[in-house]
Amino acid sequence: KWFIIAEGEDIPPPIKSFKDMRFPQPVIDALSNNGIKRPTPIQVQGIPVALSGRDMIGIAFTGSGKTITFCLPMIMLALEEEK
Repeated sequence: KWFIIAEGEDIPPPIKSFKDMRFPQPVIDALSNNGIKRPTPIQVQGIPVALSGRDMIGIAFTGSGKTITFCLPMIMLALEEEK
């Protein structure tokens, strides 16, 4: 179904929904309000890697969701720091 190549040791498993990634409901609602209902392949694999604090190189087509893949973990870090 998806063509994802992941290399390395102890790679976090892909997560196929934003809800399962445990984002706060306001974040999920904001994504949904902007037409983003489910993660793209780069997000399915990349967000769990980024959330785990691992280094990553993500290569995907323009418009595939790479920016969100890197920004959502930064938003989560900022929300944690705000507490």
